[in-house]
Amino acid sequence: MFKSSSLRAVLVVVGILACGSLLLADNKPWKGKSIQDWDAKDVQQIMTDSPWVRVTTIPRGWLPVAEKDVPPEQQISGGARSVPSAAGGPGPGSGAVSPGTNPNASNRASEESQEQLKVFVDWDSSHIMRAASARNAVLHGMMKDSDVEQYASAPQEEYQLVIYMVDMTPFVKNDEKFFLDKADIETKRGKLKLPPSHIQYDRESNGHLKDVIFFFPKKTASGEPTIAAGETEVTFNCKIEGSRVHVNFDVQKMAGASGLDL
Repeated sequence: MFKSSSLRAVLVVVGILACGSLLLADNKPWKGKSIQDWDAKDVQQIMTDSPWVRVTTIPRGWLPVAEKDVPPEQQISGGARSVPSAAGGPGPGSGAVSPGTNPNASNRASEESQEQLKVFVDWDSSHIMRAASARNAVLHGMMKDSDVEQYASAPQEEYQLVIYMVDMTPFVKNDEKFFLDKADIETKRGKLKLPPSHIQYDRESNGHLKDVIFFFPKKTASGEPTIAAGETEVTFNCKIEGSRVHVNFDVQKMAGASGLDL
């Protein structure tokens, strides 16, 4: 039988381990906290430093231009995604809910290098990212807290990856179709290379380009899932003006309280 001192020692160890687990969970709001309890810091962590967000740097091989300086015939077309609504919003993605409210906006605004450019790639179709976007809207008084889960859980027919950077010149100068054969995702275990089904340009309320959404089918032509349950890594590639965006998503880490979340 256990002596009382031995039992206490075991309970202390278990308590320490439990506290450690809680601390680790608290560091990951998508696992340790309910959506309603996410504060601005939690939202920022999800939208800037989580498995659903990748950041890379590419050489800037072009001269930055303002959209107003691009001839009308060269300017891109596309609608604007508005604030998330209870029905899921008119836009299919869940990027920044309004100009200046995405926590990554300050990162983009502070970009200083004229030769190197930071590129952000978000896995925007996930429940976690949609919830963070909606919760962000709540914190800015643009959405009711009771509508967050309905927005976050709205079915997404395709995977959505969003790319944005401080200088969107290559996209300003070319339309969506131009990039259809310049982007893809690759699965490591499934060895599947998949081009986007379509691309959508997302604009600010003032008409300026905010980000670009790449849509990828969830099933192959034969009905098989493009990203199988046991997949370990998905790579996103996109050629931009002689440079290549190349980021890896660790699929097994892209999970919330309910499991895999893509």
